[in-house]
Amino acid sequence: MPRRVLATMITTTSYGTWLPGDLRGYVEDGVILPGSPHLLDHSESLLVGDPVFFTPREQDQLFEALVAGCHEFTYHLLAASIESWHAHWLVDHGFDPVEVMVGRLKTRMRQPLHRGRIWTSGYDHRLCLTKSQVQVRLDYVHRHAGHRPLSAQPPAGGRG
Repeated sequence: MPRRVLATMITTTSYGTWLPGDLRGYVEDGVILPGSPHLLDHSESLLVGDPVFFTPREQDQLFEALVAGCHEFTYHLLAASIESWHAHWLVDHGFDPVEVMVGRLKTRMRQPLHRGRIWTSGYDHRLCLTKSQVQVRLDYVHRHAGHRPLSAQPPAGGRG
């Protein structure tokens, strides 16, 4: 019998800010690849708008919408960091598939900004199957400058 996922950490970037070929390296199909100036130039040529960066006020709105979305869909948000160009969140999403949870929450976060497309189409996710894996991801999110304190939340794995 497969183990229940206690939580999933999501990383998503804003539109146009981390492209294939990025000189910082980039992830494709879960593999970290080195930067490629030629591929980066090509990726930039495909953009249909300017890269999206969030103001401090928009970062607050994204966080508030993330919290509200988790409440709406009965997910337990364990940690969140909202930066000017990316976000991390660690959430217990029960038995909803990762792609359903991510789609719902990215949509809820986009809505209050009234800016159209703000996210890349993809995301990175890390499943946490043990309490120690949850703790590692909590520590990771908490190290980010955009980390947001949360009100008391039930422990990961506390849902049906």
